[in-house]
Amino acid sequence: MAIILQIPGTRHGRVSTQPGSIPKKWDREELRRCGAIGTTEPRALNLQGEIHPIFANWEDTDPELRGELEQPLLLASRILEAAGLPWISDFLAHDIFAREYAGRQPSCRCSFPSHSAAAPTDSGEAVPRTIVRHYRAPWATPELKGEWLRAAEARLRGEMAPHVQWQLDPHMFPERGWVGYTCRHPRRRGTALAELDSYDTIRRWDGKCVGGEPRSMTILVAAEFAVRMAELRRLGKEQGEEYLLTAFMAAVTILHELGHAVYWQDCRALTQDLREPFYGADLEMELGDSFVASLFGGWMPVPIKDFTMFRGEAFNFAEGLAWKQSLSWDFHRLRPKHRAHYSIPVDYIARLFSKDCWAGAENDLMRDLVRPQSLELAARGDIGICTQILNSNQHATAAIADFHCTGQGWRWNRLPGARFRIPQYDGYLCPDLDLPVATDDVIEESKPRPPLKPSPVIKPAKPMTTAMSDDGFLSPKPEMFPMPPRRHKININIHNGNKLNTWLGGYSSEEKKKKAKPPPPIIRIAKAEPQVLRPDKPEISLDELRNRLSRLLGVSFDELERFFETSRCA
Repeated sequence: MAIILQIPGTRHGRVSTQPGSIPKKWDREELRRCGAIGTTEPRALNLQGEIHPIFANWEDTDPELRGELEQPLLLASRILEAAGLPWISDFLAHDIFAREYAGRQPSCRCSFPSHSAAAPTDSGEAVPRTIVRHYRAPWATPELKGEWLRAAEARLRGEMAPHVQWQLDPHMFPERGWVGYTCRHPRRRGTALAELDSYDTIRRWDGKCVGGEPRSMTILVAAEFAVRMAELRRLGKEQGEEYLLTAFMAAVTILHELGHAVYWQDCRALTQDLREPFYGADLEMELGDSFVASLFGGWMPVPIKDFTMFRGEAFNFAEGLAWKQSLSWDFHRLRPKHRAHYSIPVDYIARLFSKDCWAGAENDLMRDLVRPQSLELAARGDIGICTQILNSNQHATAAIADFHCTGQGWRWNRLPGARFRIPQYDGYLCPDLDLPVATDDVIEESKPRPPLKPSPVIKPAKPMTTAMSDDGFLSPKPEMFPMPPRRHKININIHNGNKLNTWLGGYSSEEKKKKAKPPPPIIRIAKAEPQVLRPDKPEISLDELRNRLSRLLGVSFDELERFFETSRCA
């Protein structure tokens, strides 16, 4: 079976024809022209309503900084309720750790042992390799989907929310470059980042979970978000472009960490390597990015100025934001060396923070408000920059390298422990050579299994009828059971004095006993004794012998008698 198909006409040297091989830098003038930066119109953030309970529990947080997070938390709540429950229901509405779960088998047919081996838990059970997309199953009816959404929402609000705490961390970004982190156990005040998420610590906290309740977790968010927003407010720029972009990225970071938390809330997910499964057809092992991409139609918001470039500089998003393409087996058979990016217009983000836009949106909020409609063409399988979007002047474009240089050569970008689904696109590469394209049989996504149907209940084809039993009582008998033919019974009315006896065909049980004839006597027949042959006794008498000889010779008995007399005289 062929696994990898080499592109015809490949050659050594600089690649110029394969999609995703040509880099393109951001053009600042193009960003201004497409409305990604440089806007001067005041934009008020005025969302109102309830913050979802899963985002409501903040501890050890300065009240002023917590106040700056009000609008990001409201936006995260709106997006979660409008577009996030289908993805979350695949975790919370189904038992993903059950033995019969369809996602326990590896989906890549050419996986190396390190890719295909599932990490065992303490009990020896294997965690799922893939989260199956039940919500997209062809047999999932609207009623069944609604039941899953309600179950996921109930668990999110009722079970998970009391066990999830949020903190603003001032050390995480300067020390590690992280803007968010999901800690798989409660974090006590003063605990260093290096001490978080050790296997023994998680096990010790899991031992306190009673009755299969969710794992208690602390989710860290970089304090730089709220600090920068507070600084801009003090400068009178709370309606400016940078404040808007910072609030949006804070909301995206909160949603990203929730994508990790819905998997790790189950204590059965613990493994030595703390590995996560793939979701659906995703090619990258990162549940936070997967959740965010599902919200925005296959795109992930990222800063145009990468977070790694903020070291030693002010934390800000003045360079603008962009959509980064997510890779899925639904559309992609090749990992591009340079990932396509499209700028996010400031007007799009401003609409998300407007209560009037949410009130005026149609029923399908994912399509009308959350998902970028102008990028639908590029989300359907294009590798590299889409020519139609490039010519539309709606988005500035860039192709950013998805690999980096190490001491041993060029290596694909990925987080530690987060593997790429196709091993050929993981590890090292040569940027000057064409890449092999995966054939359609490389990945076989696990399909959700339909629920077991109850056994059919046998029902009578016709209404129940009654029949007279031998003892005179009426007993129901369904007509669906065939009965042998009966002799026709005639109703006979017999007058006995002043009393009218009605006989319903035949006699009653007492009359039957009176009129019943006694059984015939049993006659035993004696057995004939067998005749035993004796040597001193002939089997036939002399007279019988004479009769037989007379008939045989055709002479009379007298003549035969004279013959015997003559023989004796001689």
